[in-house]
Amino acid sequence: MEKKILHDLKFLEKVLNMTCDTLLLVNKDNICVDAIMKTNNPVLNSNIDPIGKNLLSILPQPTSSLIEQEFNFCRQTGETSNLNYDLPTEEQMYYFKFVIHKFDEEHLICQYRDITQRSNMKYRLKSALTAQLEVGKVAMIGHWTYDLHQQEFTHNGYSNLRKKNLEEPEKIALQDLLAQVHPDDRKKMEAFLHNDAIEYSTFEYRIKQPDTPITYVRATKYAKRFENNIHIIDGFSQNVSDFIKNRNELEMVLAVVDNAPYSIFACHKNGTMAFANKACRQQNGLKEEEVIADLKVFECLREFTTEEAWNLSVQKIISASGYYQYRCDTVYPELDIIGSECSSLMIKNGNGEDIIWTIKRDISDQLRYEEQLLRSKEAAEESERLKSAFISNMNHEIRTPLSAIMGFGSIIADTPDPELRKEYGELLNANSSQLLRLITDVLEMSQMDAGKVRLKNSNVSLKGILNELSMSFLPNAEQPIIIFDIPEREFVARMDRGRVIQVLVNLINNSLKFTPPEGAIHVGYRLSNDYVEFYVKDNGIGIAKENQELIFNRFYKINSMDKGTGLGLAICKGIVEQMNGQLGVESELGQGAIFSIRLPLSEQN
Repeated sequence: MEKKILHDLKFLEKVLNMTCDTLLLVNKDNICVDAIMKTNNPVLNSNIDPIGKNLLSILPQPTSSLIEQEFNFCRQTGETSNLNYDLPTEEQMYYFKFVIHKFDEEHLICQYRDITQRSNMKYRLKSALTAQLEVGKVAMIGHWTYDLHQQEFTHNGYSNLRKKNLEEPEKIALQDLLAQVHPDDRKKMEAFLHNDAIEYSTFEYRIKQPDTPITYVRATKYAKRFENNIHIIDGFSQNVSDFIKNRNELEMVLAVVDNAPYSIFACHKNGTMAFANKACRQQNGLKEEEVIADLKVFECLREFTTEEAWNLSVQKIISASGYYQYRCDTVYPELDIIGSECSSLMIKNGNGEDIIWTIKRDISDQLRYEEQLLRSKEAAEESERLKSAFISNMNHEIRTPLSAIMGFGSIIADTPDPELRKEYGELLNANSSQLLRLITDVLEMSQMDAGKVRLKNSNVSLKGILNELSMSFLPNAEQPIIIFDIPEREFVARMDRGRVIQVLVNLINNSLKFTPPEGAIHVGYRLSNDYVEFYVKDNGIGIAKENQELIFNRFYKINSMDKGTGLGLAICKGIVEQMNGQLGVESELGQGAIFSIRLPLSEQN
């Protein structure tokens, strides 16, 4: 049998030096009478000789007071004291375990063990656990395990899965939990838990309890282990209701922006595109699925043709303190866009980078309306000018024949010569006819404005109209010859015979005014399947291109010194349009003119 080394007194000192902590032997006055120093801290170390010193005087307050109480306790009871103490120093806080035994009636033996490292680790673990719990509260995270065999959850934490926080673990059967899960998510959740192919995965589901809003939960399983012949899944859950709500709101805002009826795009200051909604992509020929992150704004948007144009726009936005409004005249013919109203603003993103957002609103209808208003204004001003000229001209036109009528009326009464009386009577009749024509034109236009012109349609012989006109305009050596192109074939159409003759007479008289006596005027008609076209063609002075639309305006006269009211052609146009027809002119200056009346045809043979 081997010799018991541990019991051999000659080896005892060696064993003590190898295994024990600092040992201190104190007497009844707390004076250290012997010591084995193993510690190395500022208070107790190998450079300090505690023998002959009061141990309590070496230790700092309040640690020494607490140990003094334990010294008295051990002396009185004989029991052993085993407590932990703080040892504050200027350098750091140390921690030690102090075991006190009653050695004999005179002495106590004390064992000092440094536990600083272990205590620091303990405090760090405690701090980490506290931080984890606080994070769990704020982030609403809870831990869970799932027993695959029993199909039972054990969970705790702050995810509010069941509308309560669980600091102590709680068990709940899978079926009980599924009863609270939204019906559309139940099968997915079972598949998530029992899918062995995916050990680490994440799943979002909804919890719906009576009379409470839906709770959105994100569950993550991160480990699968085998414990006591049971498969256990470890995971954690987070209540993400606020996140989902914010995400849904953000998705809704993005959907509104993406589908807005305005062109919206965003880009970095260097011109790199960041976003373009559907309207912007459509305007610039970009596909909806096309990635634009690597494109430059001056490469894909028509508004900016060069990098210099984009840089100039950025400078304007910066000069306007980050908000700049302007008019964009870029045309998109395929979308019928002729102009846009733009607002650009500079906003910092989450990384602090300036992003320029631009909203373009189509104002084509507004521009067209403004243009129409401008034309209407110009037309109204022109109409007012013509009306003033008309009134002035009418004053002259009416006064002239009226003065002649009054003057020759007095002269006739005092003239005994029959030949002279006959000549004065003819002048009197001519001026009376001119005055009557003026009044008739004004009344005709007034009736048209009031909508009182009525058409009297009947079956009319077109050949008969020309024959009647040829009888009305007999040859006159002082006037150009009038040639009526009368076809041999008879044709009957339904129309207002009197109005057609009125218009043709006006057009013939108009040609007579501007055609020299040696000239010629042709009057006739052409037939088509759907319409009949009357024409009055002359070889007179012609009409300049810029005046061909104006001559049909009221009160308009190319030469303000010409006789008449300037209403003749306007009346003709109004009558033809009421007959659902069109009145037009083709002419070149010095080459004569062709007036045409196109009327819809309803023939009666």
